[in-house]
Amino acid sequence: MKAENPKKRRNLKLDVRYDLNFKLIGIISHENDYRLVWAMNSSMKFKFVRSGDLVTHQAKLKHDISFSCFIHNDEERYVNYHLISNRGPEGFLFPEFRNIDFFLQIVGEPEEKTVEQIIKALRRIDIISGAYLIDPLKLKDVSKIMTA
Repeated sequence: MKAENPKKRRNLKLDVRYDLNFKLIGIISHENDYRLVWAMNSSMKFKFVRSGDLVTHQAKLKHDISFSCFIHNDEERYVNYHLISNRGPEGFLFPEFRNIDFFLQIVGEPEEKTVEQIIKALRRIDIISGAYLIDPLKLKDVSKIMTA
């Protein structure tokens, strides 16, 4: 019988699964955040207001950076909308989505039909070049927006 080598390392893999109760829409618009919010509020009857910035730690930069964040609460449907900038002064919130300028996070249980209608309405706004549904599991670190 062989004795186990005390210096032998064991690698354990941590399998983290998030309960993702939100939908995520990527928005392409080269306008400033306040112009986009104004356009969305005007054409889609949202009432986005500025909330505190989303602050996240960037390991490569070794400090925190912030991203603008706006919120709209739909109390009638029990759904919250967060508009989060993907571009900050020192980089991207999600570098794997460099072509996306903003994320619209829909928190709650929106109907699929509602999400499709929102995407169509976003595409009709002239300062938006594109709007696409994104699978949150494609994000390298989805925890960055779990508390948005």
